[in-house]
Amino acid sequence: MKKEIIKKGAEAVLYMGHWFGHDVIFKHRIPKKYRIEELDQQIRSQRTINEARALIKIKKYGINVPQVYEIDYSNAIIIMGYVKGEKLKDIMNDLSNFQKKWIFRKLGEFISKLHQNGQIHGDITTSNIILNKKEKIYLIDFGLHEYSDSIEDKSVDLHLFKRVLIASHGDDYKFCFKMFLEGYKNAYVKEKRSLSKSIIKNIKIIETRGRYIEKHDRL
Repeated sequence: MKKEIIKKGAEAVLYMGHWFGHDVIFKHRIPKKYRIEELDQQIRSQRTINEARALIKIKKYGINVPQVYEIDYSNAIIIMGYVKGEKLKDIMNDLSNFQKKWIFRKLGEFISKLHQNGQIHGDITTSNIILNKKEKIYLIDFGLHEYSDSIEDKSVDLHLFKRVLIASHGDDYKFCFKMFLEGYKNAYVKEKRSLSKSIIKNIKIIETRGRYIEKHDRL
């Protein structure tokens, strides 16, 4: 089976290939030599299972994520559908404000659904958002995914995305993050709307902590 490496990360290597007539991605969590072999196998296998199960659950919420076809537990490999499209990061400058408004509101809805179901993406970036030709938004890379119902964890998820927008899309960040939060709040069911406000409010509290304060503000 011919496979092409498309990305090498610290934790995993992504290969593109074919599987029973489907274009797929093989996500292989690579062994770490600094860990005891038996422990390394256990960690990689468990993280592989956790990510695959999360993708399967998340799809049921109406969120667009890669289709999981197979989990190779012993080799720490997930075989998932290849999402053809453009990374949001690469096309931001080509989008109109109308398109950005729609995309970031929709993304806010997706993350809201995750959080309401006790799930944290852990790495919301514009590199992990794919827009296909039919203008469908896909969330990818759930390698840092975790389960939590903590306001703090949900606020951190949103805060880190805000930092990404500031760092990579400074000119657009205020507008895009505002639309994102609008979609996030509006997707909460009425009974939990106050919870979404608490999560968003907590972002400012996080920003006042030492590890998030800008260097010039610490002096």
